[in-house]
Amino acid sequence: MIETIALPSGIGDISWAYSKLVNAGAFNYEIADGWPYRSVPFMELLSGVKKANYEQFTFHDIVVFEQATRIGHHPTWGDLNNGRGMTRILLEPNMHLEMGKPLAEWLPDLPTEYHYQINARPWDVRRAADLLADYKRPWTGISAASYRGSEAWRTWGYQQWSKFLHMLQAEIGGTIILMGGFWDDLTATLEADGYPCTVGKTSVGAAIELLRLLDYYIGFSSGLGVIRTVLDKNAFMLWPDHQVALSTSWAPPDMLENGVYSMSLWRDPELVWKRVKVWLQTCAKEGK
Repeated sequence: MIETIALPSGIGDISWAYSKLVNAGAFNYEIADGWPYRSVPFMELLSGVKKANYEQFTFHDIVVFEQATRIGHHPTWGDLNNGRGMTRILLEPNMHLEMGKPLAEWLPDLPTEYHYQINARPWDVRRAADLLADYKRPWTGISAASYRGSEAWRTWGYQQWSKFLHMLQAEIGGTIILMGGFWDDLTATLEADGYPCTVGKTSVGAAIELLRLLDYYIGFSSGLGVIRTVLDKNAFMLWPDHQVALSTSWAPPDMLENGVYSMSLWRDPELVWKRVKVWLQTCAKEGK
């Protein structure tokens, strides 16, 4: 019987796998060793995680394991957990999702918990509430990620984000809240436009509690947006062209159907703004 499951690094990647594995039992988890080491603190907030720690393996190692054991050929949980004699397996849903196949069809004999429970800690709840207490609603969370990420994914820089946020602020008022990890220097740069900045000022738990409280969330395709949908809260995410299939394959079907989760490829801010305006109207209509 399987006792340990090794997963890719990255909160979004882990979340996709956990949406299935939460229905398979309690396990030890190993996470591919990788900076900035936010994944284990995230897993410590989840039920059914006996222990989580980083280990020295990579995504490539997971793929090699899948090929060697034929796990990558449309497995079911029953196939993996019975009769193979493995107590430790390496898994990833990423390649399945990148082909545009729905998350529900990965390990298809397990139900998919798109809105699984993330345990809230009192000190994280207080921290998130304190960060927002002095600001006018609606609160809109923004993640522009880092300059390094922007260059690698060919996304917006400061000028495009500044233009977009000006249109957003003029439309809905309230307060734009910049959020992210300490490495998200592009997001932090937008503080120069007068927006409150929580970048690098929250733990993983506090960032998740901040996501629970926000009225809207718009951002770079990352774990923040994925977790926002787990919480059953609206989200708008921007994706690079080569991940167009992935941009919706993982998403909760209910949120895709009602439009509360929406997406755009990286285009001129004015073109993206047209999609965001429709999304805002949908969120208001749906009450989410």
